[in-house]
Formats: sequence, structure tokens, C-alpha cells
Amino acid sequence: MNNINNIIKNKGIIGGLLSVAVLSVFSLSSCKEKIDESDLYTFTGEMMIDHFENNPEQFSSYLTLLNRVKPSKRSKSTMHDLLAARGNYTCFAPTNEAIAQYLDSVKNMENPTVETTDVNLIPDSVAQEIVFNSIIQNGNNLAFKSTDFEEGALKTTNMNDRYISISYGTKTDTTATGGVTTATITYVNTYSAIVESDIEVANGCIHAIDHVLAPSNASIAGLIMNTPNTTFFGELLALTGYDLKMSKIRDLEWEERHEDELGKSDKYGTKFQCKYPEQRKFGFTVFVETNDVFEAAGIKDLETLKEYVKSHADFDDDTNHGHTTSWGDDYDNPYNWLNQFVSYHILPQSLAYNTMTTFANEYGMYASIMKNRSKTAFYVNVWEYWETIGIQRRLMKITAYRNRIGTTTTICRAINRASKYNNKMNGDYKETVDAMEIFGTDISSTNEEYGNNALNGFYYPIKGILLWNSDVPNKVLNERLRFDITSLFPEFLTNNVRQNRNEEAYIFPSDYIDNVVDMSDATKFIYLPNHRWECGGSWMNYQADEFNIQGIYDFTMKLPPVPYTGTYEIRYGINANTNRGMAQVYIGKNKNNLPAIGIPLDLRSNSGTLTDATGWVKDGTDWDANAENDKSMRNLGFMKGPKYFSQSATETGRSYDQCLRKIIYTGVLEAGETYYIRFKSVLSGTTLEFFYDYLELVPKSVYAGDVAEDIW
Repeated sequence: MNNINNIIKNKGIIGGLLSVAVLSVFSLSSCKEKIDESDLYTFTGEMMIDHFENNPEQFSSYLTLLNRVKPSKRSKSTMHDLLAARGNYTCFAPTNEAIAQYLDSVKNMENPTVETTDVNLIPDSVAQEIVFNSIIQNGNNLAFKSTDFEEGALKTTNMNDRYISISYGTKTDTTATGGVTTATITYVNTYSAIVESDIEVANGCIHAIDHVLAPSNASIAGLIMNTPNTTFFGELLALTGYDLKMSKIRDLEWEERHEDELGKSDKYGTKFQCKYPEQRKFGFTVFVETNDVFEAAGIKDLETLKEYVKSHADFDDDTNHGHTTSWGDDYDNPYNWLNQFVSYHILPQSLAYNTMTTFANEYGMYASIMKNRSKTAFYVNVWEYWETIGIQRRLMKITAYRNRIGTTTTICRAINRASKYNNKMNGDYKETVDAMEIFGTDISSTNEEYGNNALNGFYYPIKGILLWNSDVPNKVLNERLRFDITSLFPEFLTNNVRQNRNEEAYIFPSDYIDNVVDMSDATKFIYLPNHRWECGGSWMNYQADEFNIQGIYDFTMKLPPVPYTGTYEIRYGINANTNRGMAQVYIGKNKNNLPAIGIPLDLRSNSGTLTDATGWVKDGTDWDANAENDKSMRNLGFMKGPKYFSQSATETGRSYDQCLRKIIYTGVLEAGETYYIRFKSVLSGTTLEFFYDYLELVPKSVYAGDVAEDIW
């Protein structure tokens, strides 16, 4: 295997990793249960700072740091003062032993800024890093308890604006009598085990940890390159230039242009208090074969990787723009074999493990039961389609599915899993295991003892070799492709907009979202989330969020790509009411000259009751009659909403008369090509709403195949 250190040195890449000595870390599986802690601390009436002061044998070093560190440069108070006041804070407090061990490890690295393990003498910057990484300001939301944990990132970042990730493991001990005991362990950011959980105080919740939280300050490429078991993939990043392409961290130019607006909020229409983005960060997600995975496939160096890719990949399809793959060493060429191999591993947004797919209001999980459900118990699979970073505009499908081992059910996530479902009209849409086929690979949530959270993204080890081949477009993606609109905007998850725990509405300027290529000054581009299940209510839309665009709007955005060239339907998801407006739709390749498609969409009325216009009739017990009604609606250009998402125990998208799909385009779409869609208001009202929830791109093999398209 080639020496990656030489390549890093030649390309000027410095990992910038800050290692933490770990005494004992247990191997973690990619598919784990949500495990409740059994040893819970009971509420005592203390403030957070009181608990630290009352337990000096455990937290005296941390208390010293809290007295030194200020919440901000302008603040005159300290973190001690902050945690002594009212509020909602989650604190992953390192014990005295954890802080001593951390400072000793940093000192032994010959860090020029740390010459002592005395917490009174370490630099302010080191003290601030330890404190800010350990605390989440929960605002108006309650602090995170262990019952709120799920495998992946917590939905609110810490004071260093970094995600804190949760994972689970086990520890086996031998008793004095020779018996064996197995204990479950909750890990924070891979290294740090929670030694005492759920210490409830008046202003939040404390979880004591045995290692300081110290996420890497390296870029995502630097972290992969410097992690011992991912060095070969790091070499591939350097050879193809993707290490440099993934070096961006923050769009400071954008923030400077919008300095006066950052984080401010305003009211639009009569209902929505909307927040302006606070920042514009860049992020990346990389799926990585470890050195062991490569070796298990017989890949030992660049030449054996090339032979493997030649035998198993299929790059010269419709997505490659008519180009023939180069098998030379021009690795920075986007049509080179290695460049295509690497680019299909990278997404241009930062995805935590639990944000790769969205659990919201999928079938069987309506709001009134979601608030009480186990985070690992879900009824049907959920999935998302993501566009990779290459010029070919290729998609990957990530599915969250249930893995049953004996009596235990765990959540796993996989890339390009081709599943079969009980999708009949009266079915339950559960995966039929006996008909299941897998062409892709499972995703590990962590990298064993190594951290996978970089300054600008995450990487995830995968269990097999990930390739674009004929199985992906023809067997995995040859299906109805339903895209939540937010999934088409990489900025949203990277900047904690989508699924944000604070349930904040956002309004976006015209230059925030790259895939929105044009937006008029009169357009109020507003995002509304509805993920707070505890409210007991739910909107009838896909993944429980939407855009509610106001003003005399006019905007153009990129459409997602299709997996192969063919005839497709483009469908627009409707949720009509009297607050809506009318929009003309335009679709084409030239974003500056798009042809109008059909007549304007009228979203103002209860569309389901306009049976003359839509043909909607409520389903009955005669499924043949229901199928005939579906055909009648299609003849009018409409479809009932999907049964896949729910609002209550009895009402799904299909049963709700205001929830429809409009077929807005039928025609040939070319793989690898970029198409645009434009929506322009045809009314003069400035508060009328344009509802924008999801689009479907559906190949003819699905909507006009030998078997009728399912209702889900």
C-alpha cells in the first residue's frame, strides 16, 4: 500500500487532530438498540452549579474551569454564573480524573500551549474548549435526558457549535464467583462513557463522563487521512483532489454580506415568526471503506482496486454524459475511474447518523403516538435519496430498516438497499424479508474507537465496497422517487435547519440556497418544521415539514437527477386550503428560458371536494372500485395523496381530501442532465401561500408497468 504520509506532506495537508488517550473503549456495532440507563439520579432541587460545588471529589476541576471561562468575549460573567441561573442546559461534565487524563495526554503530545496538568494554569483557549464542548444551551426546550438519546447526533449543537453524538456498547465482567455480567454503556462522541446519567437539577440535566469531549478540529479529509484504519481511503482522497474540495468550512463572505440580518426574526403574513439563518456553514458526509474492508475484498493497493472496479462497476451509462471512463492516472479528471469511485462516496452536506433518514409521520406513526414511541420502534422503513458530489449527478438511496436478531429489533441504515414491501391496497407496507435483495452496504454509526466527527462533517465506515453499477439505476432506483424538498438543499442539515429541535421557522435570502438558482426580491422563502410530536398534532404532508412561500413569488430551482434516461412523470404534492394561491409551472434545461407547463396550479380550494376537477372519491371496501377511481383521477391529471404518511390512526395522505398529487409533467428526462423548475405567482396577493412539500419523479416502468403502481 502506498505511503499516505508522503502524499499528505506533498499536498500540504495537516490533519490537526487532537488525540485523546482512551483506557478502555468497547467495539460498537453499526446496528444498535436504544438502551435506557437503569441507574438514574433523582432530582434534588439543586442548580447545576450547586451540584458541582456539592460534589468536589468528582467535579472540582470542572468547577475551576467554569469559574475561568466566559460565555462570550463580550461577557463580564463566567460560565459559573450562567449555570447558577435559570435556564435549560445539558451538561456532559467530565470528572476530575477525565480532565487530568485529557490534559496529560495533550501535554504528552508536546502541545506547545499545554505545559501543565494544573487546571488553574492551562491556557484560556484550552479551558474554553473543554467547557464549551461539554454544554448544550437548550433554550426554551428541556435538557436532554438519557430517554431522549438515540444513536446519532443530538438535535442541538453545543456551545462550540458542534454536534454531540450518542452510541451504545457493552462491557462484560467476571464476578468473584466466576459468573459473567454484561452492562450496557452509553458513549458520547465515541470515546466518553457516561458514568452517571440523568442528574436532574433545576436548570437542566447533568451526565457525568469519564473522558473529556474533544471532537477533532481537523477537516473531514484530514480526519480520514489521519485515522489509522482509513488511511487507504485517505490516499484516494488526496490522489483525486477531493481532500482540497472538502476543505471549506464556513461561508464568511455570505455572513459578511448579511451581517445585519444574521439570526434576526420577523413576522410574515399573519402567522409566521421566521428566523434568518445565523450562519452558512459547508459540510460533507463521506462513506469510507476501512483498510480491513478493502483487504477482505482482495484490494491491497491502487492497482488491485482498479482491477476490482473494472470488474464490478459500470460507469459508462447514461449518467456519464456520453464520456468513456478513463482508466489512466489522470485522477483529477471527473471521468477518471478513481475519481468516479471516490465521488460516489461523498455527499455535499453534513449528515449525522440519525439525520440520514427522517422519522416523522410515516405510516403507523401519527403524532398522538409518536410522542410516546420508542425511538427504535418504527412501523415501516424510511429512506432518503441523496445526490453525490460528482459531475455525473448520481443518486444513492439510504434506508433505515429494522434488523431482527432473535427477539431483538434494531435500527440499521444501508446504502442502496433494494427492498420489497407488502404494498397492496390493503397491505401494511412492511418490508417482506423473504423477498429482500441487497446490492449496497450497511453503514456503521461509529468507527470503533476512532472519532468520526470532523470540523466540517462526518465520515462513516461501510461494510462493503460501494460502487455505481447497473444494479443501482435498474434495481434500486428504478422506482417512484419521492423527494422531500428540504432534502434537495444541502445547506439545511449542515446548518441545523431541517428537523431543528427548537421548531423554528426560517426565512431565506436569495443567495443562501445554491440549488435555488433564481428568486425575485418579492419572494418570501419560508421553511416551517413540525417535528415536535409532543404537541399531539400533525400536518398532512411528507416528513412533517414544508415550505410556505409568500409574496408575489417567482423562484427557480434545480430538479433532482434521474438514474437513467427515459420517460418520467413529475408530480407535485398538494395540500390545498383557502390560504393558498395560484402558480404557473415552468420546466426545462435553460434556467433563463423555461417553457410554461400546462395551466396554473390552483391551490386555493379544498381540492378533494372539487370532484369534477380532480375526480377524488373516498376509498371504500371494494378495492376494484378504488382502483377504477384512481384511473379516473389520473385521466384528469391528479392522484390521491400517498398512504405512506399519516395524520391520525385513521387518516393518511390517501384518505385526506385536500391531500393530492398533481401530475405536472410527462416526458423524457436524461440522466446526468440538469433540469430546472420554476414557480411563479399569477395572483397579486402578497400573503397568499405557495405550499411546497415534495416532488415525485416516477419512471414509466412504475406508473405504466405490467403491475399497477402502489398507493403508498
